[in-house]
Amino acid sequence: MSKFSFNTKYLFDYIYPITIIIFSFFINWNYAKIGVFPVDTFLHYDGAYKILNGEYPIKDYWVVSGVFVDFLQAFFFKLLGVNWYSYIVHSSLLNMALSISTFYFLIKLNLEKSSAFFYAICFSVLAYTISGTPFLDLHATFFSLISFYLIILALRNPEKKLNWFLIVFFFYISFLSKQVPASYLIIINTIIIFPYLLINKYYKPIITVLFSIIFFFFLTLFFLEILNIKFNLFYIQYLDYPRSIGLERFDIFNISFEFLFNKYKFILIPVFILSFIKLKKLFTGKIRFYSVEFSIFLILFFFCFCLIFHQQLTKNQIYIYFLVPLTFAFLHTELEKLKLNLNLKSILIYFIVFLVLISTIKYHIRFNETRKFHDLEKTDITKYTDSSLLHKSLKGHLWVSPSYIGEPKNELRILGKVRKNINQKKKNIMLVTHYLFLDSIIIKRINAPSRSHTIDGDSIPIINNKYFKYYKNYFKNKIIKEKIEEVYFIKMEKNISTERFTNYIEEECYSRSEDNIFIIFTIDIKCLD
Repeated sequence: MSKFSFNTKYLFDYIYPITIIIFSFFINWNYAKIGVFPVDTFLHYDGAYKILNGEYPIKDYWVVSGVFVDFLQAFFFKLLGVNWYSYIVHSSLLNMALSISTFYFLIKLNLEKSSAFFYAICFSVLAYTISGTPFLDLHATFFSLISFYLIILALRNPEKKLNWFLIVFFFYISFLSKQVPASYLIIINTIIIFPYLLINKYYKPIITVLFSIIFFFFLTLFFLEILNIKFNLFYIQYLDYPRSIGLERFDIFNISFEFLFNKYKFILIPVFILSFIKLKKLFTGKIRFYSVEFSIFLILFFFCFCLIFHQQLTKNQIYIYFLVPLTFAFLHTELEKLKLNLNLKSILIYFIVFLVLISTIKYHIRFNETRKFHDLEKTDITKYTDSSLLHKSLKGHLWVSPSYIGEPKNELRILGKVRKNINQKKKNIMLVTHYLFLDSIIIKRINAPSRSHTIDGDSIPIINNKYFKYYKNYFKNKIIKEKIEEVYFIKMEKNISTERFTNYIEEECYSRSEDNIFIIFTIDIKCLD
């Protein structure tokens, strides 16, 4: 055989992963650039820019989650420059890494490469592409998903220490991206895995996990010290205050099974079928409760339900439909193992493939084509304008917004006036806005007090929250420290309230005025002492 000849069987060893890499990167890249919902689309843009300029989350601006995402985006900005392209390279690379990981993971589950390729492609369409741009909930969920993959591989080979260390690592950065669903999954997996390891006398993985936890705890303390962030600030902003938000939501959480099934049926159907198969095996004695097979099933079952629970508890658009190809892939692997008539098995597998294909197309049209995650489904996204009209760093983004009624060019012209006006200010100012990229294109520091500025309690403590007075002092101290003389709100932003200022500063300490662009609060700093 000539040295240039090759076996076509192995050609697909390269075609499949290369296709997944290219497709998953560019499908996210393509949809990320369309439209803008300023708070969500640019949630980590200014935060990352601030880090490059020595302003750190928790210490210099209030955050309740997403710290790791800010620092990771700052890395991309440092590497590729502060611009739109480096922003979506971040999310596109993550979509690519997740998709190729899913492909190889499914092969490890003994799926044929062609089947693993199909599910991985469908996964890439419904994974990060739903948002397109970096977003803390998605980072947290997908880092937990990688831990989920590693747990299953680790249970099948418990003696491999690296897997256990990486499980803790990815849960760690998932938690630092957002506290939930990582917290739910850490608790559930601990309850399932530790008894399994103890009963089956696998002690080394337990030791590895415990030492990994200790290592990452001290690593956190080390970084807090390096960044000069007091542990008390970290505890309140990142641990205790978010917990109070979650408890308030949990108290009013009430949802029916019928509602859940209608919304998540393509996730629940394969999970229920798998449940029936595994429970039948359990009750007939074919598997033990603490066997590898049943433990993996429990991990999958609770992974799906934790994400559904988190999705319903959060106020964000649905982003967990990537579970559809994933859960059906697990069902596919299970059907391959069952002793069924060959024709019947083929029919069932083809039916699964059909369902996954149809549901992927359905959710792609609903979420990607309409940019529903960023509330653009009722906006004509064909009437966009090039965002470089505002600033060259935004080149490549197509601006159309659901929060502005009128031509997108007019919105950008107003923002251009905001930028020019702020740059001409001689006084130290603070700008409170939902346009979370303005800090990166304004020469003057805008001293935003928090990453985002909602008043529903998601961003900062509101009246009646136990940390209201604490944040009030935090806000005042920032004004005093930065010697802020004027606080600006953009009049065009109807969905941001001046209560972000008036609820936290006594009325006698400021005066209010307006011009054609801004609502302005002039502060008597001496009054705040």
